[in-house]
Amino acid sequence: MRKTGFYIDFIILPILLIFCFAEAGGTASASDKPTELQGVGITEHLGRQINIRELIFRDEQNKSVKLANYFKNGKPVILTLVYFKCPMLCNLVLNGVLDSIKALDWNIASQFEIITVSINPLENAELAAKKKSSYLKSYNRRGAEQGWHFLTGDKSQIESLATQIGFQYRYDPKENQYFHAAAIYVLTPQGKVSRYLYGTTFKPQNLKLSLLEASNGTVATTTVDQILLFCFHFDPNKNSYTLRLWRIVQLVVCIQVLVLAIGMGFLWKKDHLVHKLKK
Repeated sequence: MRKTGFYIDFIILPILLIFCFAEAGGTASASDKPTELQGVGITEHLGRQINIRELIFRDEQNKSVKLANYFKNGKPVILTLVYFKCPMLCNLVLNGVLDSIKALDWNIASQFEIITVSINPLENAELAAKKKSSYLKSYNRRGAEQGWHFLTGDKSQIESLATQIGFQYRYDPKENQYFHAAAIYVLTPQGKVSRYLYGTTFKPQNLKLSLLEASNGTVATTTVDQILLFCFHFDPNKNSYTLRLWRIVQLVVCIQVLVLAIGMGFLWKKDHLVHKLKK
C-alpha cells in the first residue's frame, strides 16, 4: 500500500468523522480545521426546498433525468452524496445505509427511494451501473432496482445540489481524491430537507423514524410505527431519536382512559341487561 493511500484511509478518515460530528453540533470553526479539511463540512439547511425540477443528472443507462423524477410517488427519499471510486469513506457510508435498510421491514421502492449521486463529474453511467448492481445484489429484495438510483452529472449540477444540501467537499489533485464528511440526508416527498444523519453507521430505528417523519403520513404505516413516531424525537446532540417521556405519559394516560371507558361501557351493558331481565 502506498504511504499516501495509508495516510488518506487511516489518518484523514478518523479526522473527517470527528469533524463531521463536531460540525453537526456547531462546535467547530474554520480555524480549527486541519489544512486538509479546509472547505470541508456540512451546514444544515433543515426545511430547505431542494430545486429538484431544475437539477438534471444522468441515470445508470446514461439517460438525462430530472431529480424531480424520483419525487413523484409520495415517498420520502434518502440522498447520499459520494463518488464511486472513493477508496474508503464513501463505501463505508453506502455500506452503512445498506446494513440499515436490510434490517428494516420497509422496502426500497415500496415505502421509500434512495438517490446516490456521484460528486465526481468525471464518473460515468457505466460506473454507476456497476455500483448499483453490486448493492442491489447484496440487498436482494424484489423491485429494489426501481427505487435505488445511482446518478452521475455535470460539475455545475453536482455543486448546485451539494450547496443546497449544505454539503461542502474539496478535491485534492495531488491525491486525486475528494475530502468530504460522512452523512446521509432524508428528504420529504416534495424534496425538502427533513433530517441529517451523520457517520457511517445508521441505526435502523433512527433511519425508519427519519423516513416516517419525512413522509408526514404519505406512506402507509402500521399503528406501531405511528406510536413510535409519537414517542420519539430527534436529538441533534446525540444524532439519534430519543424517548419523549411526557409523550409516554400521555400515551399511558390515553390507554388508561380507553380501558376505563371500555370497562364502564361493559358494566353499563351488563347492568342494562340485568335490569331488563328483572322486568
